[in-house]
Amino acid sequence: MVAKPARPAARTKRPAATPKLHPHSKKPLAEVLGERRVAGLQVNLDSMALVSNIHRASAAIRDHFERCVLTEADLHWSAFVTLWCLWIYGELETRKLAIEAGVAKSTLSGILNTLEARKLVRRRTNEAERRLVIVNLTSAGDTLISSLFPRFNAEETRIVGGLSGKQTKSATDVLRVILATIEKIDGPLHEID
Repeated sequence: MVAKPARPAARTKRPAATPKLHPHSKKPLAEVLGERRVAGLQVNLDSMALVSNIHRASAAIRDHFERCVLTEADLHWSAFVTLWCLWIYGELETRKLAIEAGVAKSTLSGILNTLEARKLVRRRTNEAERRLVIVNLTSAGDTLISSLFPRFNAEETRIVGGLSGKQTKSATDVLRVILATIEKIDGPLHEID
């Protein structure tokens, strides 16, 4: 009996290579649990993941900066942002300052009371429109934010250090598109209530 030639082994199809993820880009437990909770609902998981991660990153960034940079200046996030806005724009009317700082006007009032007590800002009535209040930095406020911001920026640089320059620019562009989309949906920026 003549031996039949052996058939070549069936080739198994290799699974498509999965993209290599950054070691820290693993899904957090909250995201995994959220996906399980909404399974079966008509929802877009990619949108949910992006928006929830923006929220989580924003909260983590705020907390990190308050602990690592702002605590020695005895500032919380909103007070720092208020000083930053005045440093960048110069004097601002309180309605505009509240919008730029991302706080309600009533919240801004408390922030300004604290900053004014520390002699970091001053308020004055607008001479043309007596109901409006103008806020600006004092020299002490300018000195504080000028000395604090380089440390703040060094920490900004550190927390995005896992990204390449191209990824940083891309992420910035994506977030600008999201902000522009929100403005298109909601209209121009307005006072936060």
